[in-house]
Amino acid sequence: MPGTDANGNDIEYFECGPDYSVECDINVLAARCNVNSNCRGFNTNGFLKSCTAGCDQGCCYDVTQNVDLYIKKGYLPPKDWIDDINGARILFANPEPHFCFLPEIGNGYIATVAMSASIFQSGLFTGKCGNIGKARLPSPIGGTVTNAPLIASGLHFNKGTFARRYQIDADNVIEQRVYISRPHRSVMVLEFELNPSSSVVSHSPSSNVTFDYSWTFDPLNQTHNPETACVGGGNVEIDVLFTFNTTLSTSTLHVYEGIVDGQDDRGRTVYVTICTNPVPSSITLSSSTILQQYIATLASSIDFGPDPISQTSVTLEAINRFEEANAFRPKLFTSNMAAWKNLWKSGIDLFPHQSFQPHIQELDTNFDGTKDTQITTFSRSLDIAQHINSSMYFLLTSSREDWPYGISPGGLSSQSYSGVMFFDMDWYMMPGLLPFYPEFAENILRYRYNSLAESNKIARVFNYSGAMYAWTASYFGRPQGCCDGHGGWELCIEQHVTADVSIAVRMYYYATQNKEWLENIGWPILRDVAIFYTSRVTKNADDTYSINGVMPVDEWCDNEQSKCGDIGVNNAVMTNAGAVISLQFATEVGNMFNFDVDPSWIEIANGIRIGFNSTTQTHIQWDGALPPDPHHYVCPEDVLYLTYPMNFNITPEIVRNDAEKFVPITCKENAGMTAPIHNIVWLMLNESFKAEGEFNRSLQACTYGEFHVRNEVDIHSDIIGGHGFNSHFLTGDGGFLQAVINGYAGLRFEANRLVFNPLPGVLTAETNSIRLRNILLQGTYPFHYTVDSYGIKFRIDDIFMEKLCVTDSNQNKWTIPTGDELKLEFDKISLPVIVQLC
Repeated sequence: MPGTDANGNDIEYFECGPDYSVECDINVLAARCNVNSNCRGFNTNGFLKSCTAGCDQGCCYDVTQNVDLYIKKGYLPPKDWIDDINGARILFANPEPHFCFLPEIGNGYIATVAMSASIFQSGLFTGKCGNIGKARLPSPIGGTVTNAPLIASGLHFNKGTFARRYQIDADNVIEQRVYISRPHRSVMVLEFELNPSSSVVSHSPSSNVTFDYSWTFDPLNQTHNPETACVGGGNVEIDVLFTFNTTLSTSTLHVYEGIVDGQDDRGRTVYVTICTNPVPSSITLSSSTILQQYIATLASSIDFGPDPISQTSVTLEAINRFEEANAFRPKLFTSNMAAWKNLWKSGIDLFPHQSFQPHIQELDTNFDGTKDTQITTFSRSLDIAQHINSSMYFLLTSSREDWPYGISPGGLSSQSYSGVMFFDMDWYMMPGLLPFYPEFAENILRYRYNSLAESNKIARVFNYSGAMYAWTASYFGRPQGCCDGHGGWELCIEQHVTADVSIAVRMYYYATQNKEWLENIGWPILRDVAIFYTSRVTKNADDTYSINGVMPVDEWCDNEQSKCGDIGVNNAVMTNAGAVISLQFATEVGNMFNFDVDPSWIEIANGIRIGFNSTTQTHIQWDGALPPDPHHYVCPEDVLYLTYPMNFNITPEIVRNDAEKFVPITCKENAGMTAPIHNIVWLMLNESFKAEGEFNRSLQACTYGEFHVRNEVDIHSDIIGGHGFNSHFLTGDGGFLQAVINGYAGLRFEANRLVFNPLPGVLTAETNSIRLRNILLQGTYPFHYTVDSYGIKFRIDDIFMEKLCVTDSNQNKWTIPTGDELKLEFDKISLPVIVQLC
């Protein structure tokens, strides 16, 4: 089965194991890997390149089976990184993967792919409606050491830092570190540190060490832009035209002033200023100066809001930020590390049956009596733990509580998806953050609230009322397309996104029970969404209501994109169900606060058509949808959203029927979106084997390189759905986290309660227990929740906190003791259990 890896290299499959005539022998596999110069490793199902280390052609789909061991050649991390690697706190690579698969670093305000020539500010776009893209800026922290071999690369989750190590000579190693400060949001840092070759800093170097550095920062030229290949581009893109301010610049501070190419739709000129220490092409470190640090800051017009602002004001702000960072310089690294450490107080812990610690072997692969190959095997449980932490890390790099500009499917660090916001943000990324970081989740919805005025404008363009959220939204919700109210395809008629925002408001309120927020932020969104659907429906002769001419979530639309894209379909089931929930919840909230509620909202909600086949007891995708067929793909997902996350009041029988009908015909290439939903639904149905296969796809499918950079679909152009590099796909990170949190851990936020309903005895393979660390009840009260094969545990660390009570479905009640643990065995409780304030 020939194919190519992610970099286009020819590869070979050596199929072995229980389903083949040849057993998997590690010595044989290692020998075959040795003779293939492109082989970095293999796994015990016989693939000569693991999906986690390159993603071969087709392996984005063929990953439903468990793989117990992953084996990598040349896996030799620095000794002082090993504990963190074994604890899933560092992702390590040697050699480093293709630059398209390097990880991002960021703080939710600015971000970059490590060492790249590009950097991006959240919310900064170029172009007007119909031609919007995230503005690329030259990165002052991009570059590489050029005259020394790279011996290690590491993404440090616990420090929010990417590091490279270079072997300068026999005695010395240079560590290059890049990070973007979490507490000082506009500050970017590039550092070089001299270490002894042992990688353990136990003594000072004895001599000067000089090395060459190639700095990619060139704002007046901007030719260093290989990243265009990662997002389907081919030429250098210059989005901001810079000039050098000779008046304000000094020998240690260079000031570059930029104008974003083209005015925005309000006729405003947008300015950007970058201040940076110049980085020399030759750098010397010594026993007296083992650390060299270069800092940079930026500011732009959007820091000041939507009104016009002068270049001078922007420049002075950037300089002030630089001077503040310069005064804080000795503490920049430790303060950033402390901020990330504080974030990691919350999260997900995985406890394996056996130790995470990898096992290193030396093999004689040519059987000449000499051990010629060193390989490292590590368990599936470590792989899962790494994916959990990397997925959370990547969401955090694009999130913060004080900058409400949303998250694109490609994250903040690239121009993937033009940097615009889809419903992925509301349904995939926000729920992954919500149990642990409700302030970040609220910030996502704050973006939607700030987008109301633009969404009202879009609705008027289409002759509707209320708020019509853009399918692809940019600054303050401005649409990427459909500016004139005409045109088909998804930009204009994929209108379920408006209901998706409303349902996200419901998710957040259920999780936090924050009535003040609901009244002031949530209600205006809910009200305007309800008004939109009231104007959007068509009343039928039988007094029911239809929503006609929409693009459903299933964008393939019976594999006839021209038909669906031009005129849409009628009564797409997920769109209609979303409208029902939006109208019902708006009515409920309006009545809660005694606001004016249109009585037609609930009338329309009760009358909207929901396609359903009463004979088969399954939902119908839309009016006239084709019956199930192996050649009719659902892509990416639609009907099963009714079960999760919508909780659309359907019976377990219908849930099963829908799953058995639609899962087999759902496209395989979009595993980041589909597999987590399928995993959660199968677990709800007690189908642990099917759930495990979907979990494996969510874990690995289309994940490239050692730094777990996900793609939406296979990058190979000859694969159905493949469209080349388009990394990173944070939607898949959010989906994977939901498979763990809402699937195996069984967490649900429901009206007025927090519910846990795990499937007893079913956990991810090789896993002893899963702990959700510092979940926040009502967004305020932290506690730990652990599930294993025998039961569940709750723990409160804060002895001064309000007491929490646990109630099972038989109304048995327990109190979680503060400073202690409550253990409940499955055979002594009746699931689900509810956690509330006592």
